[in-house]
Amino acid sequence: MIKDSRCLHEYLLRPGPSMSLSPSPRRAVRGFTLIEVIVVLVILAITATVVSFSIEGMQARETAREVDRLRLVLEAAGERAATHGAPIAAEFLPGRYRFSELDAEGQWRPIAEGDPLAERTLPEALSWAGLSVEGHAANASPPLVFGAEMPQFELRLNTPEGQRIYRSRSDGSVILEPLAQGPAA
Repeated sequence: MIKDSRCLHEYLLRPGPSMSLSPSPRRAVRGFTLIEVIVVLVILAITATVVSFSIEGMQARETAREVDRLRLVLEAAGERAATHGAPIAAEFLPGRYRFSELDAEGQWRPIAEGDPLAERTLPEALSWAGLSVEGHAANASPPLVFGAEMPQFELRLNTPEGQRIYRSRSDGSVILEPLAQGPAA
């Protein structure tokens, strides 16, 4: 029997047969608890979601920039043809477009790399829907030729937001109009 509280205190703090001061071999190897694994998975899922939305936003901005860039290069092609007195042809090929100039032999040659009118690839989200020149479907080769005056044309482009129309004006500008809302067919 324990006689005083001091002895009781020492008795209770003394390691017994099931209590050891050194860690047991099972406790020395520590793994992850289920809660820790779940927390890590939740953090990874949140990070993946943020990255996914960020990439989608960047692609949408790239698509919007390319839609506007096309309007500007169409205007630039018309202006260059008018000021230099040499025709410039535009071709709208699957997934890309390019401008060409006539060489000394009268052959269309693509404009060289590094020029704003050099061949350009469209973002995957964009595709051509049609071209009409002077009110008729363009089926000539090349389909659109800029000269001393801006040709009257309508170029249709499918975008994720809907179909857009580039329409030339007699003053040499090109306007961009929305045609239809919703995903392009």
